[in-house]
Amino acid sequence: WNEKSRPSLVRLLESQDQAQAEPPILDQFLSRCTSAFPLFVLSFAILGFTRPSTITWVNRGDLISIMLASIMCGTGLTLEPKDFTEVWDQNRSSIPLGVACQFMIMPFLAWALGKSLLLPVSGVGSSLFLGLCLVGCSPGGTASNLVTLIAKADVALSVILTATSTLSAVIMTPFLVKLLVQSQVSVSGWKLCKATGRVILVPVLLGMILNSRLPKFAKWVSRFTPFASVLIVSLICGGVVAQSASFVTGAASGELFLGRVVGSVLLLHAAGFTLGYLVPSRLFGKSRESSRTISIEVGMQNSALAVVLANSIGAPAIAGLPGALSATAHSCLGSLLAAAWRLQEASSKKEKGESEEDGTTYGGNGKHS
Repeated sequence: WNEKSRPSLVRLLESQDQAQAEPPILDQFLSRCTSAFPLFVLSFAILGFTRPSTITWVNRGDLISIMLASIMCGTGLTLEPKDFTEVWDQNRSSIPLGVACQFMIMPFLAWALGKSLLLPVSGVGSSLFLGLCLVGCSPGGTASNLVTLIAKADVALSVILTATSTLSAVIMTPFLVKLLVQSQVSVSGWKLCKATGRVILVPVLLGMILNSRLPKFAKWVSRFTPFASVLIVSLICGGVVAQSASFVTGAASGELFLGRVVGSVLLLHAAGFTLGYLVPSRLFGKSRESSRTISIEVGMQNSALAVVLANSIGAPAIAGLPGALSATAHSCLGSLLAAAWRLQEASSKKEKGESEEDGTTYGGNGKHS
């Protein structure tokens, strides 16, 4: 040990601390792949439309329901009772507001857009209307947590809103769908309740139990669940698009028909993001972070659930198409919005830093003179 060896030792210790602070290469890879969620969903949707035979196996039996249940179980693995209490103590009023926006804004928008754009479609209008209403009445999607992180909004609030709306969906989704479509489509409320409980409530509770009993195992599995969820949702969407591809391409007015569905889905999510921000910020005076979080939560739906519910209640296969397109639409729109907010946040911080620097310089010069 001597004075000459001290700088190199310090550098060694600093490099070790930095290595410990940085996440492992595998976690970095998984994180980057998860961030590419919109690209995966879009790619599988294109694959399902152009090469339907390669992905139709997803629609066999109850495979889609099992796949979605596994995603919900993965969500449960990340939840603990203390997560709910912490956010409740810090930002409790935003929780009921966010859930209320979730189950009021999107269902009404889906009903209005579906009735004006999809019901007039000859032959399959009622099925498409049902599919869009299922999307609007679904809870927040798990991808909203990732998008909230990208947007530098309130991630803890996002997780709680997703969990709360997901658990509430066991009652709210069947009730709202029955209320909105009963005059146009015959839907069994009991079948909806059973399907929602089977693919949401039971898997989420199972994940939470595993997390409490086997925390180390849950933590290890949770490293892989976000990217696994991306792949599973992409497969589900691709499978539904593949199932509907023959009808779309075979219909005489296929392009017009597809344009109506895509247009209604894009309008639904764009309006959801917009109203999801304006209602909390303008009407209830919520902070920018909370308003952005609620906006993302409202605009991004659990579209895979809409697909599963359409299959579970015996609706025609085409009823799952709005849900499949919805996953692609809200992922792309949400990611673009998050990127814009992130850039805006960075720009405002930069301007604030420059103004503070100018103020300090000005004050220093004044004092010196």
